[in-house]
Amino acid sequence: MSLLLLKSRPLVVIPELAVRLGLNEAMLLQQIQYWLTETTSGVEYDGSRWIYNTVEEWKNQFPFFSESTIKRAFTNLKKQGVLRIEQINKSNHDRTNYYAINYDHHLLTDGVNMTQSNSDNTSNRAVQNDLIDKRKLKPSNSSKCTVLNGSKWPVLTENTTEITSESTTETDHSSQNSDESSDQSKNDFLTRYPEAVIYSANGQKWGDEDDLKTAKWMFGRVKKLNPSALEPTWYDWANDIRLMRQIDGRTHEKICALFDWANKDSFWHKNILSPRKLRKHFDELTIRSQEPRNEPKVQVDTIERDSAFSRLIGSRSKPKNRIEEIALELAGKTGIRRMSEFSGRQAWNSIWKQAIEMLQETQ
Repeated sequence: MSLLLLKSRPLVVIPELAVRLGLNEAMLLQQIQYWLTETTSGVEYDGSRWIYNTVEEWKNQFPFFSESTIKRAFTNLKKQGVLRIEQINKSNHDRTNYYAINYDHHLLTDGVNMTQSNSDNTSNRAVQNDLIDKRKLKPSNSSKCTVLNGSKWPVLTENTTEITSESTTETDHSSQNSDESSDQSKNDFLTRYPEAVIYSANGQKWGDEDDLKTAKWMFGRVKKLNPSALEPTWYDWANDIRLMRQIDGRTHEKICALFDWANKDSFWHKNILSPRKLRKHFDELTIRSQEPRNEPKVQVDTIERDSAFSRLIGSRSKPKNRIEEIALELAGKTGIRRMSEFSGRQAWNSIWKQAIEMLQETQ
């Protein structure tokens, strides 16, 4: 038998919690729950129990996560309101993050068992509500402790999940939906997510009205580039837009603005053709969109330019093409015929270049 198959205790995660928070977020929150309830690590403060760790120490407990994945998961948990992250030490030079679970949050109730730490078990723990002395605390990264041993949890021990490569791949952010319940009824789904206007049959993917509107606007832009483009699965597109909002913290306005920029870029308009692609490259596109565009250099045929000056300005001939029409119109506003020939030609050179640029903008 392979040594990787259940020789040690697996990580514990409740599928329902992963549905609500995202798989990575649920795993980290369960680990915090373990340290809060099953160890003497941490401190009582402001009516809650807190533990502290650096990102590097969390990474030791989750070696398959990158530091950026851990930081993003903690940010998402804080935005969702289920995790409090504060620098509770009053010492100005100590910026250590402390973590406490908001057990009263609706995402942790009604079916998800996250038992708050028992006060009977905390009688022998240090309680400090003023300046916290970290030297008296044990950080929650002891090398002798295994990652989330749920043997003392009456409910969690019956709800382990298989950890696949999908759940540990940082670039596949759509995996937040991978463990959502396939047997959830439509009524239960709409009760839980009343804002959903489009969703898959099993409720794994969904979006609200603005998510769907944004998806249809995006597809309209794609159709302009490729009239033969096939209509997408709308709940799939709406779901990716929802994830950009709820997980990544983007707004519909930012999503549309960046897609609009990519849609007009000479390179990215061929590569960003869906919300999922936009999400994958969002940070890179944001940086590139803020860079000054390299304007194409105007190629000037000096012989054609000088010949046009002699015919149009000197001999008052009619223009032969659109560039000459634009140049003659611009020249008329400058009073070029009243200038000396030298000054007139200098002005004409600038006018001719401007005429070419104006013509290029209309093409």
